[in-house]
Amino acid sequence: MKRTNFTSALCLFLALAAGGWICGENAFSQTDGAEGEPAFGQETEMDLPGSFHHYYGQRVNQWRDTERYVAKLDLDADLNYDGVVSNDDPADGGAFEHTPPGLIVGVGELSKLIIRVRPYRLDYRGEVVVTMEVAGINRASRSGEFESFDQELASTGQIRVWSDAQRSKLLLDSADPELRTHEWVADMQVYPANLPGVFPRLVYVEGMAPSALYSGDVRLLVTVSQREKGVTRETYAEYRARAVKAFRTSFDHLLLTVKDQPQEKLYINNNAEGVWITPGTSGPPK
Repeated sequence: MKRTNFTSALCLFLALAAGGWICGENAFSQTDGAEGEPAFGQETEMDLPGSFHHYYGQRVNQWRDTERYVAKLDLDADLNYDGVVSNDDPADGGAFEHTPPGLIVGVGELSKLIIRVRPYRLDYRGEVVVTMEVAGINRASRSGEFESFDQELASTGQIRVWSDAQRSKLLLDSADPELRTHEWVADMQVYPANLPGVFPRLVYVEGMAPSALYSGDVRLLVTVSQREKGVTRETYAEYRARAVKAFRTSFDHLLLTVKDQPQEKLYINNNAEGVWITPGTSGPPK
């Protein structure tokens, strides 16, 4: 059998076995979700906890010496919808953060996210920077990337990230190219002694427009990195190449799905911690 015939036969077999998948990186069925629900799509490189662009200087399967990190970083959400964000609950972290659908928020609904930064090192120069960025995921491509920003907007849901439950300061908007990244910077006179005054403990994510094609189509990535003063995101790669002593970047990320209606909740404390804020309200329950 010729190679092309073998490939075609293999594609046919995989399509039948997967119940609707079609061979080819960018062509497969979108009917793998429930009726009226966004499809699951395929796993992409953007789903992997250790895979993102070279700005961060960390790739999958490279050495991971924790003594070389400047800090530990953890991003947690209420992924089991019980009204509590617990660092000790496996259902609020781990693989649930990186597997579609991730965190489900309704249009107009806010959900509290917790950012935990634990300093490892004090002997550094310059600044420690916590960066939060949002990006859409193309689940019709193994890479997860879109060919253009317009294509991303047309294919994914929209979220906003606020500094507080009253929506007083907008940090990120996945549909605004000028609000896709936000940084908090602490210099060596502040970090780590006055850490709570610089790096946020809480942020709030709001669903703005529903995920049209696939679940888990928005990624919220948080990193903590060390830079010398004057180094920016654009010049970070050059800095890392010449730095004699540069600490590695810690990271965590969360996938999100936006739906027309909020996910059903089974609160264990009547949402007393204000983890979820329903559409049309301006803050947690009194």
